[in-house]
Amino acid sequence: MERGVYVLCLEVWGEVSVGRLGRWRLDGTYAYVGSAQGPGGFRRLERHRRVADGCSPVRRWHIDYLLAVGRWRGAFARETEDPTAECALARALADHLPLAIPRFGSSDCRCSTHLFAVPDPERFLQLLAALGFRTFPQREEPRDRSARMR
Repeated sequence: MERGVYVLCLEVWGEVSVGRLGRWRLDGTYAYVGSAQGPGGFRRLERHRRVADGCSPVRRWHIDYLLAVGRWRGAFARETEDPTAECALARALADHLPLAIPRFGSSDCRCSTHLFAVPDPERFLQLLAALGFRTFPQREEPRDRSARMR
């Protein structure tokens, strides 16, 4: 996989400060729509994972604020060269999921948000599959590697 769109799933519990968007109370599972159309393509997901793991203190995008306090639940990707795919996906998810924070991740477009609450994770996974997404390759957790080394 090189370029396309992705969805990050994470759990967030409690009050979170999201830059200029202010403070929000989030309790549950959330899905964030992002673009991997830039020069790094899907390597952007590795950057997001480093923030989620606490390995990067940089808060460049709205999602960084949630990754820093939430729990990573997975990433899903679909290859495409279509530059409108990110917003098309956000609009499609808005037909099925509640909006979480207005203007989250969408300050550079006209979408109402790129962050959605996921009240039923199983149905959400079915929706992603129907939209052509597949699980993005996950790297091993550090505890899994150390357990195998014993």
